[in-house]
Amino acid sequence: MGLQQNLTAMALIEALFPQGKRLDKAEASSIANSVDQHFDSIPGLSHGLTGLLTWLNTRFLLLYGKSFAAAPLELRQAFLAQKADSIVTGKLLRALETPFRAAYLLDEQNLKRVGTHNGLQVPSEVEQHHWQSQVSKADDLEPSQTLDADVVIIGTGAGGGAAAYELASRGLAVVILEEGLYYGRKDFNGKLTEVIPKLYRGWGGTVTLGNVAIPVPVGRSVGGTTTINSGTCMRTPDSVLKAWASEGLEEFTSEIMTPYFETVEAMISVERAEIKFVGEIAEVVKKGADAVGLTHSHALMRNAKGCDGQGLCQFGCPTDAKQSTNVSYIPRALDAGAFLFTGMKAEELHYRGGDACNGKNARVISGVTATGVGENGIRRHLRVNADTVIVSAGTFFTPQLLAKNGIKNKWLGRNLSIHPAGAVLGHYANRNFKNTATIPQGYGVADWAEMGVMFEGGTPPFIAHGLMSPFVGNAFVEFAENYQQTAYFGFMIKDTSRGNVRRGVHPDFPLLTYHLNKTDFALFKKAAHMLALMHLEAGADKVTLASMSGLPSVSNRAELDALFARKLKPRDFAVTAYHPLGTARIAKDEKNGVCDKNHQVFGVDGLYVMDGSAVPSSLGANPQVTIMAMATKAASRIAEQKLNYV
Repeated sequence: MGLQQNLTAMALIEALFPQGKRLDKAEASSIANSVDQHFDSIPGLSHGLTGLLTWLNTRFLLLYGKSFAAAPLELRQAFLAQKADSIVTGKLLRALETPFRAAYLLDEQNLKRVGTHNGLQVPSEVEQHHWQSQVSKADDLEPSQTLDADVVIIGTGAGGGAAAYELASRGLAVVILEEGLYYGRKDFNGKLTEVIPKLYRGWGGTVTLGNVAIPVPVGRSVGGTTTINSGTCMRTPDSVLKAWASEGLEEFTSEIMTPYFETVEAMISVERAEIKFVGEIAEVVKKGADAVGLTHSHALMRNAKGCDGQGLCQFGCPTDAKQSTNVSYIPRALDAGAFLFTGMKAEELHYRGGDACNGKNARVISGVTATGVGENGIRRHLRVNADTVIVSAGTFFTPQLLAKNGIKNKWLGRNLSIHPAGAVLGHYANRNFKNTATIPQGYGVADWAEMGVMFEGGTPPFIAHGLMSPFVGNAFVEFAENYQQTAYFGFMIKDTSRGNVRRGVHPDFPLLTYHLNKTDFALFKKAAHMLALMHLEAGADKVTLASMSGLPSVSNRAELDALFARKLKPRDFAVTAYHPLGTARIAKDEKNGVCDKNHQVFGVDGLYVMDGSAVPSSLGANPQVTIMAMATKAASRIAEQKLNYV
């Protein structure tokens, strides 16, 4: 930053972070230097920061006739608060403030003062296993190399992991390609600035664009998004399975799917969360639910046997209690003889022409080429010849890979569902929720499940608590320092809205479009109102809706009803989502989907999709068990065909 930009930055920090009751006034120069150094390490970002600081100073100068740094503190704070709700200026201010907020929230002293942490002590060495010899990085490969296999699987998440184990355990030669790297518990130290770039694609910055911007974070490492999810495990609702059957997918009835659900649940050790590790939030939610007449409140089913409430589910489990596929399916697949290549991105699908015995299919899959760059900067090319290829790159990236390689289908990249989610915060001055020492999502209320609403916990880490706050100045500091007295609870809706996936300007950031329709938004508001009422009935001093536009807090039912009597819009809420599905859906025929009932892509023999993109519709339930069960079923059929043929 230049001198003027540095002065503007320090004046901004002073306005944003005044003295609080627990948190000290920010050291402006220290925070400014921290942000400056971080942005200098990322090419291009420093220019963006400089540009935003210059814009702020110019905007303020034109309005008040003096530079931002020369203005009194009260005027600077008033300007920031006044412009926060502006459609254009507010968004630019938010973009500028975010890195400074992050630096402030990650300050070690501030973390101590609110009773949280920025990291855990993890073992420097862990037990080595035989299966690890089956893992190769890009540096382990020759510049150009070719392998033969029975099956190649692209991706290691819920679908890819389950398929890999099912096929390898049957004795087939399986090669797994993973764009990300393998990380274990010694890497999951809870330091967000270290684990987020390792485990999240694009630092968690994948966002749908429409009438509201909705963050939809996805993973990129061995385990995919299962490594960073909250561990909640639900079977596909019967109503959804019946709807699929009515659309011609009779192979997915409850009777047929139940054995696969049971197999998955045994593999990933699904059991109910222990209330003592859920924490006080369970008591609060049950009290509120009972008061409003909801009776189906319960600890959630999770794949985390032996969980002791470290509170870091979304950043890699530091104890390996959570049975994400990097802990469960992938090691077992490797033990059974599969080979895993990490840091290798599948780029090209290979085909050979069809013949009469292949019916209407014009092409037959013959393999995949993947590329990767080693630490020495040398690009590696790995070709895997196989007559069966399973694409499990995820809902955002599977359709892009297929489209890039000549798959043409009107449904490809369409039909995106995401389970829009919201949160409501209850402020309880006399409670300590121990928000970094409990399960982030361990309790739920299911009374409205058939309506399309699931109430589930969703406690974020301290930095996310602060970054989601729409407040500035004194209000922001007060909000941040009351983190442990804030009870987070959330909800997700079974959406009828649908979006699209297209190639973006950067491989990590696809163009995602999604418009939250009137029906879904009405359900979203109804769920938010009910959850706010539950907090009030549970004794909250005040209740705040997660919002980027600063919706006012409420203290009683009358204020709550008055707030919802406003003409609210989707962008008034902080909408998030976590379960993208459907962009290469299975269907009875090519007119209605991309893949057939066995997950094979229409028009290409031997090419399959097994991940969230193959799921036909929104579930209204956390999807990892569904994806794993569907992949297990489809992979089992492939194995039987191959072994019977041999």
